[in-house]
Parts: sequence; structure tokens; C-alpha cells
Amino acid sequence: MGIESVPFSALVDNRMRVLKAKTGITPNILARFGFCLSLEEPGVPADPFEDEKVGREIKRVTLLGDHDLVYVCLLRTWLAASLPDRSVSQKDFDDLFVAHMNRGFELISSRVRSLADLQNLVPKP
Repeated sequence: MGIESVPFSALVDNRMRVLKAKTGITPNILARFGFCLSLEEPGVPADPFEDEKVGREIKRVTLLGDHDLVYVCLLRTWLAASLPDRSVSQKDFDDLFVAHMNRGFELISSRVRSLADLQNLVPKP
């Protein structure tokens, strides 16, 4: 991936502040959960900046930590399954990553109201 910082829309930035206050979990950790939720959703996420300005940027190393390669591989797997015939440039890959991060945070903020709600995100065996 070619990006050093991941931008989030102003709307998502506001949701990050609210969800951190409600759960005590930092936005970078919540964004990781959200990214995985976004990959499970059908369709390609919309451009988060089509109608929004950038609200905050999180450095990639802060956002993904030691698990950077895991998230890159998850997106590559999603691409192979969702867009198997599409050739993706580095810019397209980066844009999809940012779009999934933004859509994912919107998804998690609509599903989590408290720390207890996080357990509902994990499938039960």
C-alpha cells in the first residue's frame, strides 16, 4: 500500500469522537473492527469524500500497528472475491482501503453504543 496516513471524512471523525467517549476504545482500534465489517458488506464502498471534507487523518502505522500486512491481505482477498476481473492500480487499491475504512467506521458506529455491544460483532460458535 502506498499511503502513509488514512484520511477519514468529517462525518466519520465526529462518529469517532462519540464512539470513543462511549466505549473508551481508541478510534484506530474501532476502525480495524469497522474495516472487517465493511469487507463483509456487499458492493464497493462509495468515495467517502464525494460530499464530505477530510475530518482527520490517522497515520497508517498507528491505525494498523504490527498487523498492517494482515489488513492489506484482507483487502487483497476481498478484491479477488469481489472484483475478480478488475485490474487495480496502486492508487485504486489505496482508495479502496480508505473507502473501506470510512464505510467500516460508519457501520461500527451504527452497531455499537457501548462497550458491551462489541461482543455482538463477533460471531457465536
